[in-house]
This record gives sequence, C-alpha cells and structure tokens, in this order.
Amino acid sequence: MKELNRRGFAAGLAGLPIATAASARPQGVIAGQSTWSESVMVLYFDEEVRNGFSFRLSRYPDRNETWAWVHILMDGELYGFTERRIPSTPERLEPGTPTAIYSAPGFDIRMTRLGPSNDMKALSFSAAIKGRHGPGGIDGEGDIPIALEGVFHPSALRGHSPEGRFERTGRFEATLGVGRKRTFLSGTGKAHEQTQTKPRFDKPFTYAMLWGQHTSLIGLLAPERSYGNVDLGNGDVAIKAMQVEPWSPVRKFAARLEGGGTITGQAETVRGYNVPVLGRLWRGRIVRAQVEGQRMVGMINDWRPEEQIYGL
Repeated sequence: MKELNRRGFAAGLAGLPIATAASARPQGVIAGQSTWSESVMVLYFDEEVRNGFSFRLSRYPDRNETWAWVHILMDGELYGFTERRIPSTPERLEPGTPTAIYSAPGFDIRMTRLGPSNDMKALSFSAAIKGRHGPGGIDGEGDIPIALEGVFHPSALRGHSPEGRFERTGRFEATLGVGRKRTFLSGTGKAHEQTQTKPRFDKPFTYAMLWGQHTSLIGLLAPERSYGNVDLGNGDVAIKAMQVEPWSPVRKFAARLEGGGTITGQAETVRGYNVPVLGRLWRGRIVRAQVEGQRMVGMINDWRPEEQIYGL
C-alpha cells in the first residue's frame, strides 16, 4: 500500500503509548456528524505568486483520524500531498495549552505552537514527504520528494472570528524543497487555528484568505451566514456580509462592512488544486488580488460550489 508508507506508518504506531486503545476507537470522520476537531494552517506566497506554500493539519482525535494537506508552489509549478487516512493520538489539543504539537503519525509532518492560541508566540512547521506534480485530487504519496520547514512569527490576533477560531497575519521564514532544489522564502503570510465540535464540511462555503505586507482580508460565504474582517492598512473592520462570483479565471467579490460602507475587489487564479474530502473534491485556488486598489495574494476556496448561492 504505497499511499500510507507501510514502514513509516508502522513505526509511527509503535511509538504511541496507547496504540491498542487507539485502534479500538471509532474510525473516520462521518459527514454531518458532530465531533471534536482541531485544525492549524499556514499560508505564504510571494508577490509574484511563483513560490509559496499552503500546509494544513486537521485532527479528529475522537474519530482516530488526521488529515494532512501540503502544497508547494516552486518556480511557478505546483506540487502536493494529501492524506485523510492517518490515525490520530487520542489527546485533545486545547486552545489554552501553553504548547501544542500537531502531528501525523507515520509521516514526517508536524506543527508546533508556542504559547496559547490567543497569545501565540511562534508556530514552527515541517514536512518531508513524497508528493505529486499538478492539481492533485488523489490521496496518498507520489514519487516526488517535497519538503517544507519554517517558522511563523505572528502579529496581533485578527478580530471578528467565530469562537474557537484564531486568525493572524505575520512574518514567515521558510525553506522549500522539490527533489534536489531548495529555495528560501521570507515575508508576510497567514496562519490560523480552530477548534470546534460542529459537523465539518456539511454545507457549501467559499472562503477567502488574502493579505499584503500591511493589509488583510478574511471572508466566509455560506448559506445563512457570512463573516470576516478586512484591514486595508488602518486596522480591522468587521465584514457583515460577503458576496462572491462563481469561479472564473478572474473573480469579483464584495463585502459589506460593519458601520456602513462596502469594499470590492477581484482575484485572478494563478494555480488551482483539488483535495478529496468525504467523497467530493474541495477546490483550492491560489490567487493574486486587488482590493480597493491594494495588491494582495492568497487563496479563495470552494466547497460544494454547485450548491452555493454566490450573490454576484
């Protein structure tokens, strides 16, 4: 079973102090079912959107499942690895713990938060796996060595997020590797953590994550709810309602702000990729954007777009 790297998988399980108990726990996330979940994500792309990364770990300890998504953009080419069939250790990583280590047993994939979630001091991360070239859409290892290692230095916590979600921009220092090639990156990017018990991926959504050196936009559009915040260099303002066009190579969006006023923008897709999730494909798109004349980079992602009410 090439996808799960049998030797690494077995070694990872052997290191768990309660492996027998873990194997007896329920197996796998079930669509629409409430369960405790934890996720952490880091994103960075340079201004030319030729180099960068998107790296996410999601843990479901009560369902004995971990999801890992690693995507690297290097010299304009996209490489990725996704896997949802990784076991999870049973402990919960609470937001208030002074240190949290997110891992993927059996794989060389890890993130470590220093400081509680609401007062993070740093977030280090590393991954060394074999991935695939191109947009993906298949779980499991490929045949191209890809590597990512770095640290995120957070700025102030962004406001106007749901309980349990912690959004930040900040400075990255990271090294990317594809095969024998290596490149060093530094600059402004984004990170977030979230803990919750609500069902995941049970409704369509579109999620925008954009940033610049002194700017940020975070926005969610979903049935019966939308939220976010925008900072165009003068501090956070809450987004009360978000509207987005259906996907196109250049995609318009608008947001109504707390206290009145509207901002508009558009995003050009540079690269897209797909992730298998619960029998469907999650659509990720790396973009360069203009928001009220400000240049930003980031991602706009869609889940179940055929059911979404986009509003533009």
